[in-house]
Amino acid sequence: MFFRTSTFLVVAVAWLVGCTPANQGEVDVPELEAAVEQAAEPRPPCQLTFGFESWEPYQYLSVGGEVGGVDVEIAQRVANEIGCTLKAEQGSWMELLEWLQNGEIDFIMGASMTESRREYAHFSIPYRQEQFSLFVRAEELPRYTMDTIEEFLSEGYRMGVVNEYFYGDDLQGLMHESEYSDQFVGTILNEMNMARLLDADIDGFLEDNLVAASIIRRRGLSERIARTEIHLDSSDVYIMFSRSSVSESEIDAFNNALRTAINSGYIDSLIRRSGG
Repeated sequence: MFFRTSTFLVVAVAWLVGCTPANQGEVDVPELEAAVEQAAEPRPPCQLTFGFESWEPYQYLSVGGEVGGVDVEIAQRVANEIGCTLKAEQGSWMELLEWLQNGEIDFIMGASMTESRREYAHFSIPYRQEQFSLFVRAEELPRYTMDTIEEFLSEGYRMGVVNEYFYGDDLQGLMHESEYSDQFVGTILNEMNMARLLDADIDGFLEDNLVAASIIRRRGLSERIARTEIHLDSSDVYIMFSRSSVSESEIDAFNNALRTAINSGYIDSLIRRSGG
């Protein structure tokens, strides 16, 4: 979280030295020396705590225990620019949202902006885009000739989603306010959707194209899971800051550094390097 300093002690010391009335005697030397020492202490470092989930290639924990990924590299570059260090906390997406709301972490990368989230979070400028597609069992790919998610659901197929992910207003309506609501199967981890698909517990799942490609490649599932032509529209992605621990002025500083990273082409190069 951000740590702040003040010039109050320095001003207080000057006042004691120069403005003490004569009839009140001399200033207590030990107390004065202690105040000077405290005022001269080095400025505490700025430390930001960010939450991440297992969502490669954007965010992940390596075999060696190091936090990495496109989003993590972006966060590190911006933090360096504004003179901050980073501390990472791993959790599920649902846990991250709860921690952010309580001020236990300062920010989350890769978030969609919603009105409900704005009640407890500030948002950065958009820094990249994402697109979700429907993935199915490879041997069944020819049967999915429909063009939309709604057509897929109208055939009675079951769809895997991640709890508390925001997939856009249209899909949220299908999930919660339509005759197809009971065909959505939620999970807390995206990789569980792949396991459920292979076990035939669901017929397809929605996932970010780059994330799905990365996991499929790592797990050697390219012959078992395939991407259909059915997809959601591309959408902006933001950094989500806790209202409980981060001020708007601090977010302005973060945004300025983030804007530099965008304009320099740094973020685009990271995404291309990761296969996007």
